[in-house]
Amino acid sequence: MNRIIALTASAALALSPLALATTSYAAPAKAAWTVTAKINETVAIGKETTLKVRGRVTPKAAGQKVVLQQRVGNKKSWKATGTAKVKNNGTYVLKDDPSTPGKRAYRVVKPASNGFAKGVSPTLDVEVYAWQKLAFRAAGPNANLLVGSGALIATDYYGNSLVTDLSGAASSIEYTLGRKCLELRATYALTDSSASGSSGAVVVSTDGAIRASHSLAVGTVVEDSVLDIEDAFRLKIDLSTTATPAAVAAVATPEVLCTR
Repeated sequence: MNRIIALTASAALALSPLALATTSYAAPAKAAWTVTAKINETVAIGKETTLKVRGRVTPKAAGQKVVLQQRVGNKKSWKATGTAKVKNNGTYVLKDDPSTPGKRAYRVVKPASNGFAKGVSPTLDVEVYAWQKLAFRAAGPNANLLVGSGALIATDYYGNSLVTDLSGAASSIEYTLGRKCLELRATYALTDSSASGSSGAVVVSTDGAIRASHSLAVGTVVEDSVLDIEDAFRLKIDLSTTATPAAVAAVATPEVLCTR
């Protein structure tokens, strides 16, 4: 009987290392850095607005790096576009100068360090608008206009303009903006090729409502006019000129501030 008991005890001791080896062990999860973030603008103008992302890292990580990431349009991946050091009080400032129009999202990442796991801030959404040459956009109906032509006005050259072709004939052009634009800016005038005493007119309308109207004459220049076109779906420009004396009218270097 004693021999049987001894054999049983020996078998238990032999198996005990295996039992220990197969026992599962879950390491405690690391605490993550906490990162807050806020942005100075939610609507930006490309090449004009500097975006500033400010926040705080907790616990304080003085001298350590935080990374600004952004995601453009419908892309799923994040791209690092800037870094900054955390200040002694735990705060940071990151900057970005967007140029291309469209939707984009920002976030701030504090890489893992000092026993803390990576921390990620909430996502910040921004809509970016940019000035675009109107003559480069796809046009709708177009009558008696040279699109993208150069225009000489008061001896100054304006490229990418809309210029009437036949004096005395009605001229017009339409563009679909799709409610994605905020402003239209352009110079309106008769070109230097117009005869003395000639005249003309330009009317700008959106969705059938007149937004601006200008009478034109030789020597009169409506320069750098800015027009609010927010929420406009369709933009239309009508020009008229006298046939005798012959006039040539131009919408010089028109641009629209759009997100698409």
